[in-house]
Amino acid sequence: MGEKIKLTSDFGVLTLATRGDYLKAIGLALSLRVSNPGVPTAVACHPDLFPLLKPYFNHLVEEVKGLKGFAHKVFLDQYTPFKQTLFLDSDVLVFQELRPHIELWPHQPYTACGVMKREGVSLFGLRREPVLKRLNVSEMVCIDGAGHAYFEKPACKAVFERARHVTEHYAEYGGGAVYADEDAMNIVMTEMAMSPAPYNSFFSRYVSAKPGTLQMDASKGICKFVAADTGKDFSPCMMHFASDEAPLAYGYQLRDLYSKFNAPGSGLWKMVFGDIYKSQVKPKARRFVRDRAPWLFQMIKKK
Repeated sequence: MGEKIKLTSDFGVLTLATRGDYLKAIGLALSLRVSNPGVPTAVACHPDLFPLLKPYFNHLVEEVKGLKGFAHKVFLDQYTPFKQTLFLDSDVLVFQELRPHIELWPHQPYTACGVMKREGVSLFGLRREPVLKRLNVSEMVCIDGAGHAYFEKPACKAVFERARHVTEHYAEYGGGAVYADEDAMNIVMTEMAMSPAPYNSFFSRYVSAKPGTLQMDASKGICKFVAADTGKDFSPCMMHFASDEAPLAYGYQLRDLYSKFNAPGSGLWKMVFGDIYKSQVKPKARRFVRDRAPWLFQMIKKK
């Protein structure tokens, strides 16, 4: 079966924060206080956010200047203060102790939950067949939408250096696909013959739950539901609210966490309703205009 990860005292959780999502990063930190008390946390962000985040994180790390969006994720090795790091996106909530889940994963410099695929297109438009041909392999790692990654220093340095190279030359790999750090890491993990970790009961999304079955309270470390794909009871360690998924339900979880720890929540609901607009209202409005007034839709696209 191969060697498994064994966590030491130099293990911690790292996330990223921006001006637009730092309230989510605080929510992640608070959920970790409930489910993983004593596990140190770090956040990489612009120094302007340090005063807002300092009460909730053990370590504040200045982000690399000039980087935007996904590109920060191929510099995680330079951001983490820990030897063993679990990176989590800021829009993740954790409900269970991390150690038992991570110690089921293969011991390698970098990993994340995923599967192997022989064909198809990634969530971000990367066609796998040309990449497989370029790498001369029959299957490719797929960690699409992971929202997490585990890595160890110093061995992870070579992985991230390769990821930065792939990022810099992404047009050669992507064939016109939009850049995404997951796809860059899919390429690197495949090149370096590293396996994705098994999902087991670590990962979930809001859509993982059969409608009407989700019981969730991050302020008490509770999350359980009937899985939509298997019909079986499921209790995940974490939930990733990717792409502003279920913003209202997520907002209620953040509200309860903020209330539990008496954290000031100024701007929380403004952020939530902004996410509702971006993920639900705006796409519907665009489709309505596209279908009913194509000429106006083209004018909007040009602007």
